[in-house]
Amino acid sequence: MLSILIATVVTLGLVILIHELGHFAVCKWTGIYVKTFSIGFGPKLLRRRFGETEYALSVVPFGGYVKMAGEGVMEEIQDAGTGNVHHYPIGTAEGDRLAAERDDAIPESRHFRSRPTWQRLAVVIAGPLANLVLAFVIYTSIVLTSGMLVIPTTIIGGVRAGSPADVAGLAVGDRIVSVNGVAVEVWSDVTNGIVLPSLDLSEPATVGLIVEHEGVRRDVEVTPLFEDNVWNLGLEPMDTRVGLVQKEGAAAVAGLMPGDVITALDGQPVTSFGAIAEYINARAGVAVRVSWERDGLLMERDIVPDSAEVAPDSSIGRIYFDRAYESRPVGFGEAVVVGWRATMRTIVTIVGALASVREMGLDAVGGPIRVGQVAGEMLRWSVGHLMQFIAFFSVNLFLLNLLPIPVLDGGHVLFILYEMIMGRTVHQRFQAIAAQVGLIVLMLFMILVIVGDVLRVLPG
Repeated sequence: MLSILIATVVTLGLVILIHELGHFAVCKWTGIYVKTFSIGFGPKLLRRRFGETEYALSVVPFGGYVKMAGEGVMEEIQDAGTGNVHHYPIGTAEGDRLAAERDDAIPESRHFRSRPTWQRLAVVIAGPLANLVLAFVIYTSIVLTSGMLVIPTTIIGGVRAGSPADVAGLAVGDRIVSVNGVAVEVWSDVTNGIVLPSLDLSEPATVGLIVEHEGVRRDVEVTPLFEDNVWNLGLEPMDTRVGLVQKEGAAAVAGLMPGDVITALDGQPVTSFGAIAEYINARAGVAVRVSWERDGLLMERDIVPDSAEVAPDSSIGRIYFDRAYESRPVGFGEAVVVGWRATMRTIVTIVGALASVREMGLDAVGGPIRVGQVAGEMLRWSVGHLMQFIAFFSVNLFLLNLLPIPVLDGGHVLFILYEMIMGRTVHQRFQAIAAQVGLIVLMLFMILVIVGDVLRVLPG
C-alpha cells in the first residue's frame, strides 16, 4: 500500500508540475501576468506568494492550473471549478492585497487576451509540449545512465512450428554466427539484421545466415514473414536466466533470485523466455512446479501464478520476474536517438489504444486509482520501471490535453486557431457555453472512470 501511495504521488506530482511549468514559463517569457500557480484544484491547503504570483497546493490532486490576468471566460469557468469567489473588503490588508490582483488593477498589456495570437497559442500548447519533453528526457536519461539492454546470446532457444526458420531447418541449440555477412554478438544484432533489409521493400529480403551447431558451421538462406507489424523468422533466443524479480511477487515469495536459470516447468524442459511466459500465462491460479538452477544446485518450488488483467474480460497468469539483460554503454548522441524513438513509439501505441476504446468501452480506460496501482507495481519492480511509466503517462497527458474539448488545452487551441484564420475572436457567450458543456462532460467522464476503478478493486 505504501509503494502505491509513494508511486502515485511521484507520478501525478511530476507530470502535473511539469505541465503547469510549461504554461508558466511561456507566460513569464511573454510578460503575461500570472495570478496563481496551483498544483491541484479546489480549496488551497498551502499557499505562498513570491512576487506577483501566488503558489498553491490544493485539495484535489488530479490536475493543476496557471491563472492568468485577462483569461476571460476560461478564467470564469476555472474559478467556478476551484470554488474561488471574489470579494474585496477594501481597507483591510487582505482586502487591499486581493484588490491589487483584479484585472482592472493590472496593466492591459499584461492580460492574456491582449497578447498576440501566436503568444497565446504558445502559452496554451506549452503545457502539453512540456509533458512530451519530459517523456523524451526520461527515456533518454534511462538509456544514457543504464545503457542499452541486450540479450547476451545468439543461440536459438525456440523455433515456432511452420515458421520460415522451421522450414529452413534451424533448430534449438544452433548458434547464429553472422547475418548477411555481418558478425553478431547479441540477439538484437540478429533481429536488426533480419528486419532492416526489408524495411523499405514491398517484398521481404532473403537473409543469409551462418549457423554453428556442435562446432559445425553451415550456410542458411531464409525469407522472413511480416507478422505483428515486423519482419521475423519465428526465432527466440535461449534465455531462461532470471533478471529482475518484483518485490512481493509470486516468484520472489517462492525464492527466485536474479541469476537463477529456469530449467523446467512441471517437469517439461524450457529453453526460452517466450516458452516460460506462454506456459505461465495460460495457468492463472494453477500451481506450476518451477525448477531452476543456482550455482550448480537444482531447486524447485510450486508457484501459483496470479491472475493479471491485460484487457477487459481477459487475464493471464503472472509470477513477476523478468528475463536477464546485459547493459551496453551508449554515447549521448545515440541515447538521444533512442529516447526520441521511444517517445514516438509511445505516441503511436497510445493513439492505437485510444482508437480501440470505442470497441472495448470504458473498461479499457483507467482513472487515478488504476494509475496508482500500475505506478505502485512499477515501483515494486524498480525505480527505472516507475520512471518509464511516468514517461508513458506523460505522453498520455500530452495527447489527451490536446483533444479539442473546451476547458482542455485543445479547446483553447481550437479557439485561437479560429481567430488566426478568420481574423476575429469566437464570441464570448459561445465560449462560455462551450466551456461549461465541456466541463460537465469532462466531469461526468471522470466520475464514470473513477467508479469503474472502484468497482475493479472491490472484492467479488
